[in-house]
Amino acid sequence: MKKQLYLILTVLITCNATVHAQAPDTLHLTLHEAEQRFIHSNLSLLAAKYNIDIAKTEVITSGLYHNPELSFENVLYDPENKRWLEPGYHGQNTAELSQVIILAGKRNKAVLLAQSQVKLSEHEFYDLVRTLTFTLRDNFYHLSFLQRSLGLYDAQIASLNRIVTGFKEQLAKGNIAQKELLRIQSLLYTLKATKKELQQEVNAVSTELKMLTRIDPAIPVTPVWTEPSFSFHPLQELNVQQLLDSARTHRQDLLAAKENVNSQELNRKLQKALAVPDLTVGITYDRQGSYIRDYTGVKVAMPLPLFNRNQGNIRQAESRILQSKTQLQHAEDQLAHEVMQRYTDALNAEALYEGIDQEFDDQFHHLIEEVQKNFVRRNISLLEFIDFYDSYKETIISLHQIRYNRYRALEQINFVSGTQLIHL
Repeated sequence: MKKQLYLILTVLITCNATVHAQAPDTLHLTLHEAEQRFIHSNLSLLAAKYNIDIAKTEVITSGLYHNPELSFENVLYDPENKRWLEPGYHGQNTAELSQVIILAGKRNKAVLLAQSQVKLSEHEFYDLVRTLTFTLRDNFYHLSFLQRSLGLYDAQIASLNRIVTGFKEQLAKGNIAQKELLRIQSLLYTLKATKKELQQEVNAVSTELKMLTRIDPAIPVTPVWTEPSFSFHPLQELNVQQLLDSARTHRQDLLAAKENVNSQELNRKLQKALAVPDLTVGITYDRQGSYIRDYTGVKVAMPLPLFNRNQGNIRQAESRILQSKTQLQHAEDQLAHEVMQRYTDALNAEALYEGIDQEFDDQFHHLIEEVQKNFVRRNISLLEFIDFYDSYKETIISLHQIRYNRYRALEQINFVSGTQLIHL
């Protein structure tokens, strides 16, 4: 009877490494393809890029001269001659043409300020690219390992389903006790419930990845990625000082903070220049309203800066300079702490990863297969089988998490350094 039970269950049990065929409409996506979709299709990037174009229009506007002003006045009604809008010799009209001359280099200072704002917009745009690129890569790796864990659950559930089917047949023949079937069914239901929670996490990460790359929400995505060899140890060639130097050179948020200081200093120069009044020059003509007929004259006008000398805006500009310098110092301090923290995290993740036996996966997988066979042969108890089964699942998922944490930590090195020092 034992031999018969063994043969039936051996046929029903499948290897935990079963690979499920993907649906025909599944999109197999490499990291390079994902990044290309992201660069060309992401709406957040496209919208942010318009800020640069908007800032460039301010450069054009700041460099424009004031338009000349032309005014003309004509008599409306001549009561002596009883004529409307007298245009002839006896009529009266005046004309004036004037032009504002900008003094103290206001126009050039405004152009320099606008150009600084363009640079600031560019730094902000590329910092957004840096942030979203990290999010994209992190989601890509995360989804890859989550789907591996999901595949493990699928394989174990399929295996337990076959065991349950076999146990039901053997229970009907009186070869096993009902409590054994119930215990296996309980394990199966627990796996299904846990898989559902994992599936929700997969869906959340997949949704964010598809939003970043503008992939149809209805299309399943499977990351296509070859994990680097076990001998890949990029941190051996990097140290904290290298990361700090790279970050200070390439971090767009730090460059934006520096440009903001420059922008505020240019604004102070502009505000001081605005305290100088502009000069208005012009010519006038009066047909017969002056002391002589057909009077022509030259006009020069300038406001007298007795009360308003732009004092408030100048003081505001000085405060903004102090504020921007404080923000720059904060950005530099934050950068140093981030680099140190991420470097330490990466070293810890590397140490944990390097502690994994390269052959552990295969050895453990072989062990669980032997456990299944010995369980069918009744060489181990039901409790021992369940304990091995749980340990196998938890261990493989932990290994997936360790690997994912490693690649996330390495990508964080790229993120804080402002450039891709590590290529995965």
